[in-house]
Amino acid sequence: MMAIVLSTVPVLSIMLSGCESSAVKEDGSAKTGNPALVQSPSGSKQTSPDKYDQLVELSTVSLFNPLLKFENGDDLNNNVWTRHFEQNFNISVKRLWAATSDDEYIQRLNLLIAAGNIPDFFQATPEQFKQLYSAGLIEDLTDVYERDAPQVVKQLMEEAGEDVRKAATIDGKLMAIPWTGLERESVPMVWIRKDWMNKLQLPEPETLDDLMQIAVAFADRDPDGNGKKDTFGFGIDRDLSAIKGFMNAYHAYSNIWIEKEQGKLAFGSIQPEMKPALAKLQELYKEGIIDPDFAVKNMQKVMNSVAANKIGIHFGDWGSAGWPLATSTPGIEWQSYPFPSSDDKPVKLQHDLNIYGYVFVVKKGIKNPEAVFKLLEFWVKQYYFTPSEEDYVKFIWPKSQNVPAVWMLAPIKMYRSFNNLENYRVTNEVLKGKKELSELSPEQRNAYNNVMRYKNGEKMLWWANAQSGENGSGRIIEKYLSNDQFMPNRFTSSPTDSMLEKGGNLASVQQETFIKIIMGLEPLGAFDKFVSIWSLQGGSQITKEVNEWYAKQK
Repeated sequence: MMAIVLSTVPVLSIMLSGCESSAVKEDGSAKTGNPALVQSPSGSKQTSPDKYDQLVELSTVSLFNPLLKFENGDDLNNNVWTRHFEQNFNISVKRLWAATSDDEYIQRLNLLIAAGNIPDFFQATPEQFKQLYSAGLIEDLTDVYERDAPQVVKQLMEEAGEDVRKAATIDGKLMAIPWTGLERESVPMVWIRKDWMNKLQLPEPETLDDLMQIAVAFADRDPDGNGKKDTFGFGIDRDLSAIKGFMNAYHAYSNIWIEKEQGKLAFGSIQPEMKPALAKLQELYKEGIIDPDFAVKNMQKVMNSVAANKIGIHFGDWGSAGWPLATSTPGIEWQSYPFPSSDDKPVKLQHDLNIYGYVFVVKKGIKNPEAVFKLLEFWVKQYYFTPSEEDYVKFIWPKSQNVPAVWMLAPIKMYRSFNNLENYRVTNEVLKGKKELSELSPEQRNAYNNVMRYKNGEKMLWWANAQSGENGSGRIIEKYLSNDQFMPNRFTSSPTDSMLEKGGNLASVQQETFIKIIMGLEPLGAFDKFVSIWSLQGGSQITKEVNEWYAKQK
């Protein structure tokens, strides 16, 4: 489901589905509740009616995936979502236009912003958000949110983490509704081929040394049985994105800003913890544990090597079993493991700001800004909390092959940051007899049914069991959450002036240096030289600007 929308939403340069559910407190601990039934918080003075007496008209603009087709005369302004809003809430939502690519959307929206002629609500990039605020074009939502935001919306905001609300706040005022994302649930973990583990009779890894011994065995002991030394321990791509979890195991954090001494932010890539991580990678490369051609391979080519049975360890996230592993090796089962630490300190897994690229803003001065929250509440309930199969088919995922993913027609969205963890939890509650299947949402029932189909012999559904079954990857996210093993990027604003001017060159120098060190083309001492170059060629100024921003957030 997510793969379709992922193709239309950018990974911006900002260093930036169940009745009963579990929310997350700000301290990371769990609290239980029934968000579908919780009413407005105590003391709330909610002003929005169930249905407005007079028609509320709201305009918007949006991205539109051309894969989405219409039937029965429906279109962007006449579909199951718009009809429900008007018939049940007396709210008319009209899209002025819809772009089919991010570049087109951003360019067209920039023209509206420049002219000061914006729609009533819409999604904006972080850069556009700052421009809109500076121009005084958007509504202060602080009081509207506290008074009128439904409990399910507040729950998703809370689960997303404190930084998310801060990112939508300027000068102490909530000026946007974040499109909450999936970053916290998508932190790194380890996936290992079960057939290779069994063939070589290897124990499950408990330490980083254990994991590296498995990598060595996969490279040296012919796990594919072809009599050739042509397999590798784990894959690395030329951008080094695949090994951020490996670096985290050494308490090194590439390309994010972390808090250091005296509350100052520092760039993770230049910290001394990066050096032992690079040293270990250099050692593994020299021993032939890493593909010698990694420097010219993007992630697709790395996955081609996985599909060709050349790699036995994949550093991915909770959902890697479903994609890319099940698509690359459909008949091969993989097992997930938490990332181990290189020492006795707990590993912290890095992630960017938990926002899906955009925030939603409301035009200043519109008559009913609270109506936007009614639209959002309906989205959240239908996507995550409805127990109704009929509603799910109608609003989210129709059975018609011609009309996939009508959920994308919703004009405003939030994602539940630990939705797949919740799927794992409730699936296992049903498996243990602690919950009835009828209590689950359609998406959760589907997760449970896929696990049962695997258990009943449909082995091609191994990926479902590997994610939501008893020993599924959800258990690892649960462990990470319970132990607060997250390392968020502390810089959550749009790029500073010096980042825009110098950042591209510095990133190139970093990538080139790290690759040369790993390949042994440069000694480990080249890291210290890189740190000096990074500082002299703009890094110090970037650090200054980042900390000036950070000081204003406290």
